[in-house]
Amino acid sequence: MINSVTEIHDDELAGRLGAVITTATKQDVIETLPVLGNTQPFGVLHGGANAFLVEDAASRLAQLNAPVARIAVGTELNISQLAPNTTASAQAHAQVIKLTKKTLVAQVDIYDANNMLTATGRMTCVFIRQPGQ
Repeated sequence: MINSVTEIHDDELAGRLGAVITTATKQDVIETLPVLGNTQPFGVLHGGANAFLVEDAASRLAQLNAPVARIAVGTELNISQLAPNTTASAQAHAQVIKLTKKTLVAQVDIYDANNMLTATGRMTCVFIRQPGQ
């Protein structure tokens, strides 16, 4: 059973990383992640944490737009790391670029706590039948 798109549970990667969904509509998803605990040894936000934010925010956005009895699964993910983030948090803003009956392409921009763009990415999701349906 799929949990609510806006709920984050401790047994999900998002919960273990400390992610919080602050906005979730069919047009955009905003998700925040603490930097502390998600850094490289040098004290900057790990690039994999940025990739997680792109995938998680885009997947939630796609699921909000999924047809009935379908789930969104990612098929392509790319990310460009633009600047190091050593602030308290990272905020991902996912928006729909293209939506069809079978796919959604999302653009995700990631900002530090000072509102500086630190990473940007894109994810393509396809809508498949929900397992067991």
